[in-house]
Amino acid sequence: MRVLYMSHRYHTNQNTIMKGWVENGHEVRFLSQYAGKIEDYTYVRPIVVGYSAFFRLIDYIYVHVLFRKNPAAIDMKLKCGIPPVFKLRRLIKEFRPDIAILRERSVYTIFMNRICRSLHIPTILYNLSPVWDKPKKMDLAHKIVWKLTPAYRMTPVNLVGVDYTGLVKDKNGYFAPFLMEPRVAPEDKSYFKDDKIQVFCIGKYQKRKNHFLMVQAIEELAEQYPLHLTIAGEVSNDFHREYYAALEKYIKEHGLSDKITLLRNLNKEQVFARYEQSDVYVIPSTEEPASITVIEAMAFSVPAVSGSDNGTASYIEEGVNGYVFRDNDKDDLKKKLELIISDRENIPRMGKAGYEHVLAEFQFANYYRVVEEIWKHKI
Repeated sequence: MRVLYMSHRYHTNQNTIMKGWVENGHEVRFLSQYAGKIEDYTYVRPIVVGYSAFFRLIDYIYVHVLFRKNPAAIDMKLKCGIPPVFKLRRLIKEFRPDIAILRERSVYTIFMNRICRSLHIPTILYNLSPVWDKPKKMDLAHKIVWKLTPAYRMTPVNLVGVDYTGLVKDKNGYFAPFLMEPRVAPEDKSYFKDDKIQVFCIGKYQKRKNHFLMVQAIEELAEQYPLHLTIAGEVSNDFHREYYAALEKYIKEHGLSDKITLLRNLNKEQVFARYEQSDVYVIPSTEEPASITVIEAMAFSVPAVSGSDNGTASYIEEGVNGYVFRDNDKDDLKKKLELIISDRENIPRMGKAGYEHVLAEFQFANYYRVVEEIWKHKI
């Protein structure tokens, strides 16, 4: 099969998917709107298509003039970016894929979907909207967008959180899990470095990642348990730097420098090294579309704890390989962490269960079955 992907950027979490296609004898090409700061091109090197000259001018005015003080302004292009249409069509026509997988409902996707249709290439939408969600909006604007983007979609999010109450299933939506390579088997895993329970957390240094909530929970738990927290995150703009400085100040003023370590801009190998040294992983974020770090930790035989407002919280089997705490609730985070750390035997037991969960549910065969079902039976 010849498979074409299009996304705003080539995220490192795509690597296992690309590896699966390549190692199973398929041909894959990846088109991206721009290149990220840190990306791993081990299996596929994306072709950066970029934006039309007209849109680049609009984007410059929007980001650097109209909304220069808004840190979210740079994300406008993800929904509204316009591609260089002739270049995009040439790249698609040259590759002639059997199927194209397009990321998100956006202006870029609308253009690419139209090009693929004109070339009789079937398309699948890939986004992070849950399979189980609130009822769809049925206003005219949404109907137009659905009409102009692929009819069938796949997503690594079954639901946000773990509660199905009030949710309905998208009949055209298919759950295609994130993929994860197993990293450190339970029998090879070492725990309790320096005779402390090592807690690890990853997330850009920004408000919604809830680092202060995490730090405060550790501050209180450390009065009873021998804990050390390591936070790793991206610092790449002034907003990140300001947030990082405030967090660093809090840690110093509260005498936590020996209990909490802040790290910046780690590459993938450095992140993996941190997982190897960790006993518990926590993602405390709110408004988290879908974090792959939940199963990334499990791949290192590390139990995971997630906030409920995370599209991959349902990847956690509560009490088996981790726990889910109520969104933005420090006391519930403390409670769930304590369920793990109160007995050190819990950590290797839950780490082993997480590793086995990764082997059973998050391999390429699980993903491929979904693509094949939509391709052969739906489009």
